[in-house]
Amino acid sequence: MSTPAILAIADLAKSYGSTAALGDVGLTVAPGEILAVTGPSGAGKTTLCRLIAGLAAPDRGTIALGGRDLLAIPAVRRRVSYLFESYALFPHLTVFDNAASPLAVPGRRVLSPAERRDRVGEMLALLGIGHLADRRPAELSGGQKQRVGLARALVQDDAALGLLDEPISHLDAKLRHRLRADIKTLLKSRATPALWMTPDGLEALSVGDRVAVLIDGRLEQVAPPAEIWNAPASVAVARLIGDPPISVVTGELDMSAAPCLRTAAGGRLPLGHAAAGAIASAVGRGPIALGIKPRALAFQAAEAGDGQDSVEIYAVEPFGKHTIVSARIGAELVRAKVPGLSALAVGARAVPRIDPAGLLFFDAATGARLAVKPPMMASVA
Repeated sequence: MSTPAILAIADLAKSYGSTAALGDVGLTVAPGEILAVTGPSGAGKTTLCRLIAGLAAPDRGTIALGGRDLLAIPAVRRRVSYLFESYALFPHLTVFDNAASPLAVPGRRVLSPAERRDRVGEMLALLGIGHLADRRPAELSGGQKQRVGLARALVQDDAALGLLDEPISHLDAKLRHRLRADIKTLLKSRATPALWMTPDGLEALSVGDRVAVLIDGRLEQVAPPAEIWNAPASVAVARLIGDPPISVVTGELDMSAAPCLRTAAGGRLPLGHAAAGAIASAVGRGPIALGIKPRALAFQAAEAGDGQDSVEIYAVEPFGKHTIVSARIGAELVRAKVPGLSALAVGARAVPRIDPAGLLFFDAATGARLAVKPPMMASVA
């Protein structure tokens, strides 16, 4: 097997007619590294995979693997294992033969029948579909088809690069959690770069050595998971990552007797004097996009006639060990993640309580994160 190589992408762009699928994307992925690429549907994740695999040609830019220009190499000779989002199974082949099909590609080391049977059998067993080896795709569920496609990609242990386009998105939650760890462990045992595409920001944080956030075809941030979580580079990243994501409210600070953030749509986010003071000292009183981490926000039931500035509860979602409580502020929803079950009801009035340690600040015009932070921000998850 050849020496593991670095994947290097520079200034990569691709358009389909007037639609820009990717714009000036630049990435490097080291040998043995998993780069998780996350972004909403239509962000360009599949287009990036297709360009690397050689199934589409970029409008401009370079893709190199170990210093070799991949764009000059036909797709069949790029030694890229690729799990397609659409599975792309051969309908006339069994599960076993679908998974084994890359092993017969010219240029690969020829395996004996026993080696082929053992390698494919181990992969099918790992993915929990060994009992389906003799079935054809028409006899499988969507989740089973996805695992066949995954087996076909992972069985190629001599590939120079791995591309997994949403490898576990169509599996049930229990199986998804198990396979996420199993696949990550398998990829980390190989000294080759791997790209894991997913629209799930939390999945990206859990599997990637680094995370690349792709939105509207452009990279918003590339960083280790902890940095993405604690210091999202923009409002777009903040709204993508988390369960629930960080709430972002744009407005101007009102430092009256009842301090609040006033939005352009006429909404009011009551702040309390501590939170308002932290914002004023950090960014002043101009327009600001305020990010609030879900555990830094709580709602206290408002008592009739107590004069407190309150909001109306929009939704209450109990999950047993925690509850997501939402309130509408103008055109935005703010979401709190509170321990246990909440006694609040939809339509009730409640007073927001904000821990200044869980605030992030973004430029109201550009959406870029401002390089300021309140004391002890790291203490808020």
